[in-house]
Amino acid sequence: MVVVNRVVNKRMMKDFIMFPWTTKLYENDPLWIPPLISEQKKLFDRNRGYFFEIGETEFFLAYREDVPVGRITAQVNHLYEKKYDNETGFFGFFEAINDPEVARALFDAASEWLKARGKKVMNGPQSFSVYDSVGFETEGLDVMPVVGLLHFAPYYKDLAEACGFTKCIDWHCFLVKKIDAYKPYLEEIRTSIMKDMDVEFKTLDKRDMKRRVKEIQHIFNIAWEGNWGHLPLTDKQMDMIYEELKVIAIPELTIFAEKDGRTIGFIISIPDVNPAMRILNGRMYPWRMWKFLREAKKTKKLRTIIMGVLPEYRGRKIDDVFYLKTIEDGIRLGFTESDGSLIVETNKKMIGALKAVFAERYKTYRIYERPIP
Repeated sequence: MVVVNRVVNKRMMKDFIMFPWTTKLYENDPLWIPPLISEQKKLFDRNRGYFFEIGETEFFLAYREDVPVGRITAQVNHLYEKKYDNETGFFGFFEAINDPEVARALFDAASEWLKARGKKVMNGPQSFSVYDSVGFETEGLDVMPVVGLLHFAPYYKDLAEACGFTKCIDWHCFLVKKIDAYKPYLEEIRTSIMKDMDVEFKTLDKRDMKRRVKEIQHIFNIAWEGNWGHLPLTDKQMDMIYEELKVIAIPELTIFAEKDGRTIGFIISIPDVNPAMRILNGRMYPWRMWKFLREAKKTKKLRTIIMGVLPEYRGRKIDDVFYLKTIEDGIRLGFTESDGSLIVETNKKMIGALKAVFAERYKTYRIYERPIP
């Protein structure tokens, strides 16, 4: 018999966070990237986590004979309610043994919590928002995800579908392989595009990071309006991004477009350190950090994590220059592959732009939904 309980104390929260380790779900899975335990603690802390400023959530653990066998969150997002509808609630952070009874009990517990708050549809996984970890992998399950994305047990999609969930929308990952093949004509193409362009492109000066982060927030919140599920990034989310960029940003790969002194667009790419993240196994012990940093230097893959151009400047090939400069500088810095993830399937323009540089789709994350009876 499966029993689902709310997480009500620190011991249960520890069980919730450590569930993938204690159950050894991914013990023999070389593609699993253990999340940082310290970051999970902060994210789930109702006083520190960004989500608790914009929504409500409940944490659940499933037990069989007093042993944890699964976990899930249920959440409502007040920003989503204001912008879209009051009928949709969400689930996230799903992990479970391969057992339909366990999955059904978890999904039903989340559904009941959402129903009590007037919701009629449960959507997910979104952990916590559309710009965090979303979806279960439905394509490319045999490929390690890039930095910032997660790998899940391959049966999760089957459990969701067996419990009545159907496709809501897909998010895709694209990869430009052997970017050095572009080297002979990259500068020629970029020069051709830019010859009549009255836009200046600047790379990041880390001394100016705080101002740049505010510009990123402003542009992103406007530029991505109309993208599926878009919600503005909050100040607390940007504080998280700022702390991360201070550590991982590479100035040459953090590029801003300026017109008459005004920043009108940006693109940020970072090294894919996911293979090295496995060394940490969730904890930043000094000896593990030393090994991590050594291994991280070996990566040859970039990931473009975020970009945006103000609507009034679209169609001027600013995004094309961003891509070309990223590839050009990436080659110079020793990278050989460039990843564009995640891109929602309805964003035909961006997918089309990636096809122009022969990007291949290699992984898909699917968000599911199910009516709440």
